[in-house]
Amino acid sequence: AVDTIYLNLYNDGRNIMLEIISALTPFLLLGLVAAGLSRLSGVALSMVVVPTLLIWGATAVDVIAFMLLFVVYNNFTMETQDIRLDYKDLVLFPKWRLCIPFILSLVSAFFVPAAGIAVFMACFVLELLATVYKRIPENKRPRLQRVIVASILSAIVTAVGAYIGPKIPSEFYFVCVGLAILIVTDFAWYAGKHRDAFRSAWDSIWAGFNIFLGMFGVEASYYPAALTRSIPNPMDRMLPMVTVVGGYAGLMVVFGFYNIFSIPSLITAIGAAIGIRLFGMYEFPRNGSFSYLAIGFAVAAVICLYLVSPTPVGFDHINTLVSQPIGQ
Repeated sequence: AVDTIYLNLYNDGRNIMLEIISALTPFLLLGLVAAGLSRLSGVALSMVVVPTLLIWGATAVDVIAFMLLFVVYNNFTMETQDIRLDYKDLVLFPKWRLCIPFILSLVSAFFVPAAGIAVFMACFVLELLATVYKRIPENKRPRLQRVIVASILSAIVTAVGAYIGPKIPSEFYFVCVGLAILIVTDFAWYAGKHRDAFRSAWDSIWAGFNIFLGMFGVEASYYPAALTRSIPNPMDRMLPMVTVVGGYAGLMVVFGFYNIFSIPSLITAIGAAIGIRLFGMYEFPRNGSFSYLAIGFAVAAVICLYLVSPTPVGFDHINTLVSQPIGQ
């Protein structure tokens, strides 16, 4: 009888694991394919991933929670692609100070478990921001004040977007996503044609675009560095990290109001990281013009999204599946 019980538990566990693997494999492949298309054309990963999620039936909350976590992880991957990080070379938490985030997280988690994750991620984001800033040659670094102001703006608009986005009626949400993709793409194309346009408000505009990240998961923070300006803007190098700050703020809003942590997002981020390591990243032409292939892929993604006119069913079944105990 005991052997039969163990055998049943083993079979149940194996079945659940196979079901989890089959449910998450498409997300891994999504990351790989998105990275491949981005390497081919230069299109922002979000402009491939977000329409796909909606076509698969994701709700607004699913998309926002998914993409906020994806952006934080993916921007970290892109920034460290060709660099080997050493704990001795960290800026805020080098050597023994690396223990500080873990201690703070454990203490916070003792009182409020979710706060432990929030504190650890905050330390991670701040360290990443400081490391990238320090790595820029001194004569090309933006003023620290500009980085702080842009980061605060990014955090505010992303958090507001993350709060507003789920409230948009589902029948209009995918339409708004398509419009956001077209707006960002059109702006990048126009800025590539007019190299003096928006000079005084350049970094504020791109930080402000993160409201689309909060509302729809759409972001293209690597576009500014690809658009050669008449006078180079030193903030271009920092805008992906400014977006990470916004992504963290949005994550806290989503977690606080909706208590969602997207496991499929991590799987897609891993797939994208593998793709970036395998294929590399697209190198935009240095003549300042925007990639017409990127425009084509973005427009094609929007057309496919509008043709399908997806009906949201949600990812609740996947979230329940990956969170249930094995052998339940």
